[in-house]
Amino acid sequence: MMYDTMTDIQKQALNTSMFKAYDIRTKSAALTKDLAVRLIHAVGWYLSEVLKVDEVVLGRDARLGAPALMETALDLFTQAGLQVIVNPLQISTCQFYFSCMQHPKAAGIMFTASHNPGMYIGMKLMAPGLQTLAMGSGPDGGIACIREAYCEGKSCNLHTRERNKVLVRRYLDQYIDYSIQLANVEPNTLDGVSLLTDFLCGAAGTEVVEALQSLGAKVRVRNLVPDGKFPAGDPNPIIDESIRPTWDIMRSESFDFGFCYDGDGDRMDVMDSHGSQLTPSFNLSLLIPEIKRFFKEVHAAGFFGNAPWEPHMYYDVKANPLSVVQQASRGIGVHIIRNGHSFIKEALRQNLGNQYLVASEESAHYYMNFPLDLKDYSKGFAATENTLYFTILTAKMWSQNPHLYEAAMQKQQSIYRQREWPCHFFNDEHLQPVVDRVEELFKAQGLKVFKTMEDGNDLDAVLMRSGLPERIDANTNLSGDWLQVAERISRSEEGMARWEVASSSSERLAQAVKDIHSVTDGYVEAKLAEYE
Repeated sequence: MMYDTMTDIQKQALNTSMFKAYDIRTKSAALTKDLAVRLIHAVGWYLSEVLKVDEVVLGRDARLGAPALMETALDLFTQAGLQVIVNPLQISTCQFYFSCMQHPKAAGIMFTASHNPGMYIGMKLMAPGLQTLAMGSGPDGGIACIREAYCEGKSCNLHTRERNKVLVRRYLDQYIDYSIQLANVEPNTLDGVSLLTDFLCGAAGTEVVEALQSLGAKVRVRNLVPDGKFPAGDPNPIIDESIRPTWDIMRSESFDFGFCYDGDGDRMDVMDSHGSQLTPSFNLSLLIPEIKRFFKEVHAAGFFGNAPWEPHMYYDVKANPLSVVQQASRGIGVHIIRNGHSFIKEALRQNLGNQYLVASEESAHYYMNFPLDLKDYSKGFAATENTLYFTILTAKMWSQNPHLYEAAMQKQQSIYRQREWPCHFFNDEHLQPVVDRVEELFKAQGLKVFKTMEDGNDLDAVLMRSGLPERIDANTNLSGDWLQVAERISRSEEGMARWEVASSSSERLAQAVKDIHSVTDGYVEAKLAEYE
């Protein structure tokens, strides 16, 4: 393979580091016009020669680097004989996924860099059937194949005399109607409910506010207008500097609860009336009865054949153990899974027949097998994201059952947690030694180390536990003293390692966080890394 034989200087010149584990992502300045054209050619070659599709769906969010890249794709793809279906306006990634559901035989490309700062741009890629392409995953290796074509300089087969069509299609109204109908919400369900929303100048505001207001909610908006300069701060709701003003408003004024979203709208953070986050794992535990209700109808319609009703779900390696027990108590099988949107969606897609329905990540991503047609399940399902659906369903459940959310918040607050924090290393060569040192430190303290999922596949993270079993279910007793440490090297960000700690004891939490910093602080002090 050409990539494997290239020197580091050659790789740097071509900016090959933009090919990540789950998508393509880089600083806009590093993707020069020539490299952008080379990249679009390689992607177009993959669409035509490997996927052998006739059409592709394109979307973009508010990033300043997205329009030029989309315009290049429109020009080259149509010359290559592909029909392009596009909404040229800013839309969320989840609205883009819904657009792809309307064209399941097409490939799809979303121009976005998700929650990264505004200086970044990239692509999320899909094969027909909304199969997410990742490094080594997808036809002929997915992104690995595209990287090889890029390095070799492969080009689309251009037809200078005849271009294919560009079809402009907007699915905002259909997306909202679909999400409301799937959530089984009546028109006046949210009458009298007061909500605070913050979109961090990303692309999800239109669909969320329009849907919530149509259901009767009183919605206060912040940073609603898409702006690729992201003046409110990095478009990531887990960054304190970006979201603190919204927390302060939530605490000083009167709202029932609230939502925060990232730049491309595929992350949804939930806040209570005091501005405290309810983690996705706890929130999902309260949504499971409604999700099961829908899929029980799917089961009754015969979609799963003669198999008995036995639903399952995936939970994040970082999930609070109390939330996993609560999920299992809802009558659903719980199974740990590695991080990574592409990996989780592919697992859901492959295991739909075994009734794997839904998943979440503590980064505020929610996943589900969504029906292509709400009236005809035989048309199939797409393992994807629809943050609008989970927003509406959360708003419905919270407004109707506030006591359940109060109890979940109390349970969440009964343990001690340091939400995942990153350390950015300026040279990737430091990443593995650092996580290895942290692992050895906790192993020496007697923590058990887990690196594989139940099926034996790599967890792509290190999960360390004391006082907790490897398998958590509805009968797991968490009344004793326990500690959980999760660490991972990010596959979507350059030079980034991340840690999250949870414990039954504030003292053990503080000590565990201190122990991790005893390893990473030295790199920061030596100016080899920085905390973000």
